[in-house]
Amino acid sequence: PRIAEINYHGIKKSEREDLQEKLGISWQKGNQITPNTIDRAKLVIKGYFDDKGFKNADVNIIERNIEGNKEQVNVDVIIDKKEKVKVNQITIEGNTVLSDKKLKRVMKKTNEKNKLANIFRTKKFIEEKYEEDKQLIIDKYNELGYRDAQILSDSVVSYDDKSVDIYLNLEEGNKYYLRNVSWVGNTVYTSDALSQTLKMERGDVYNQKKMTERLGTDEDAIQNQYWNNGYVFFQIDPVEVNVDGDSIDVEMRMSEGSQATINHVRIAG
Repeated sequence: PRIAEINYHGIKKSEREDLQEKLGISWQKGNQITPNTIDRAKLVIKGYFDDKGFKNADVNIIERNIEGNKEQVNVDVIIDKKEKVKVNQITIEGNTVLSDKKLKRVMKKTNEKNKLANIFRTKKFIEEKYEEDKQLIIDKYNELGYRDAQILSDSVVSYDDKSVDIYLNLEEGNKYYLRNVSWVGNTVYTSDALSQTLKMERGDVYNQKKMTERLGTDEDAIQNQYWNNGYVFFQIDPVEVNVDGDSIDVEMRMSEGSQATINHVRIAG
């Protein structure tokens, strides 16, 4: 049979519009309805509400026959979102450099529901945000010089119908320091001038976040200095060329390219 009409129950108008867009043209009036399209629709709808924190949402799709019309059916999409799933407790193992409290503060979107410190932070569990928060933990260790830090294992376990427990097992690794920085391929600026702009010296903690910012994202970063001087094809690649104990030598491999000039200006409108 083909779809005559689709009725959504249990959701808001904005959610219905979002779902219609996600379900696509196969889930519209006039199209055939099959077990495959129903199963796919359930997966899409479950995924949509899962991303919003409703991990226990129930989806039921019912076909209703139309009297005197054997070729078409009306379809009811019945959705019970239930309550949003929240994080009951986060358990962290393997950390000595950073305390449990500090690591939990690093996690921006995954927070325990019963902590007073999280009163203004979201408590719902969203898989995508949880993955981002795990990366924030690694980024924090990298910032402190722990370049080998990793999450050995993690699991999300149901605590009850409304919440989950999270378990993280970390390996912090060793702390590293910057030893030598060399520049390769630079002709526009001297190596001394580039080192001054980098603002990272021998003996500093090997802060990968700061290095990324000083090379490319800060307003006065090396990349922006080149771009502001017309070298729009400039590229730089920091390469660890030697790791000796707790010290790292970095070679900045640069491709300056040609200085670009304006060829033509076209004004329209």
